[in-house]
Amino acid sequence: MQNQFCKSLSNALSFRIIGDSNTLSFNPCCLYNDFIPYHPTVFKKYRKLWIEADKEYLPGCSKCELKEKTHGVSRTTRLIINNQIPDDIDDQIYKVEVVLDTTCNAACIQCGTQQSSLWRNEYAKLEKKTDIPKDRHYIQMQPESQIDSKINLIKKDINIKDVKTWHFWGGEPLLTDTHLKFLREIEDYKSIKLVYTTNGSIFPDNETLEIWSKCREILILISVDGVNDRFHYCRWPLKWDKWTNNALRFKHETSNNITFCFNLCVMPMNIFYVNEVSEWIYKNFSTSENALNYIRSEGVINAANTPMSLREKVWKKYGDYHMVSKILSELPVEDTKNMLEHLEKWDKVRKLDWRKTFPEIVTDFN
Repeated sequence: MQNQFCKSLSNALSFRIIGDSNTLSFNPCCLYNDFIPYHPTVFKKYRKLWIEADKEYLPGCSKCELKEKTHGVSRTTRLIINNQIPDDIDDQIYKVEVVLDTTCNAACIQCGTQQSSLWRNEYAKLEKKTDIPKDRHYIQMQPESQIDSKINLIKKDINIKDVKTWHFWGGEPLLTDTHLKFLREIEDYKSIKLVYTTNGSIFPDNETLEIWSKCREILILISVDGVNDRFHYCRWPLKWDKWTNNALRFKHETSNNITFCFNLCVMPMNIFYVNEVSEWIYKNFSTSENALNYIRSEGVINAANTPMSLREKVWKKYGDYHMVSKILSELPVEDTKNMLEHLEKWDKVRKLDWRKTFPEIVTDFN
């Protein structure tokens, strides 16, 4: 049985390690609200629930439901995935997202300890200089040591031969061989689509390039939140010049079955400057509007922390129909205190100053 309302519910799965318990979790897609701890019986229960929930959004699908209401049906994840997954494949797992390994060479300002090993290292170094107890600072995770056992659990419940789309996240997925532990077992690469969400700083190794050249299609989603000093601030400690050189290597030194798209995380600090990113992308990669995907930041650096005065500047600059304007329109205005404290703390550590990096918006936070 296939869920025709949203094929993710019947034909896709997302696996990740969550929290400090190092527990494998699953859900239908990356936008689903809940990460469900894996157990074979629980897995079967939820799979049945999702498959049979035809013609309606489930409570866990509220993010996608809101996006459909605010951005229009054509822009929703549900409609996109329904076009990607074939009809009449029953409940075959066609797409799998893998978010197991948080090894990362960046500590992006909007990210944190649950997604980046470098963030955990930075908190550990900071704790040595303070008297604040460790458990108030960061979650002690060691998912990297759990990878092989989690992969074995996944392989028990999915048939790798049936999966036609693989989406690998990190951490930084090209920094480790976690993705290869799945790809090495694929027998027919010609029918496979691979998707990577990467920070763009790591060029793939020869084994990865060889596999990519055999696949039907590769989609590389590269994260970039600013240019020059604004890039360095958001994607610390990555540097703009090195990053652009590597990004252009992707363009010129990989096989012609690869499509590039860029993810821009919309934050209160960079929201006034997103045009700088789009101009660089259109100049160097593509003039298509689909080449840039806007994602709202959550957590301590939340797009909802954008003050009304700054929202008005953005609406005036980009117009009502720009995706950034729409994101701001759907969000309540939330207090900026925690966000500013976070920026101040890490500016001291990194010897940066958000006020100097984003000067045009400083007065909106006074």
